[in-house]
Amino acid sequence: MMCSPGSPRSSYTQSLRAQLRGTGVTVIELAPPGVETPLLRGEFAEEMKGQKGMDVVRFGRKALAAIEAGHLEIRPGLSNVLKIMSRVAPQFMFDQLAKTVRRQPARANP
Repeated sequence: MMCSPGSPRSSYTQSLRAQLRGTGVTVIELAPPGVETPLLRGEFAEEMKGQKGMDVVRFGRKALAAIEAGHLEIRPGLSNVLKIMSRVAPQFMFDQLAKTVRRQPARANP
């Protein structure tokens, strides 16, 4: 499961891991940082303000190495910083992330 550090999905992943303990199913949480892809450049160029995301090959190698090492929570690059900051200053982090969300115009019902 891919999710943002400190997000409700993270709690879901932890709960799912607890429920599936002993079943042979391993639940791994992967919280990727911004990864340099066409989606990042196309959809989030304004939010990135010229910053580069993590190289996709580097991201893949780090994720696979962590899975092979048996890590259950994987946060490469800036994802780990976000996790720490969400614990230290949760309201500040929420406010910062909320600024990056683009408001979509409401669609008219056909």
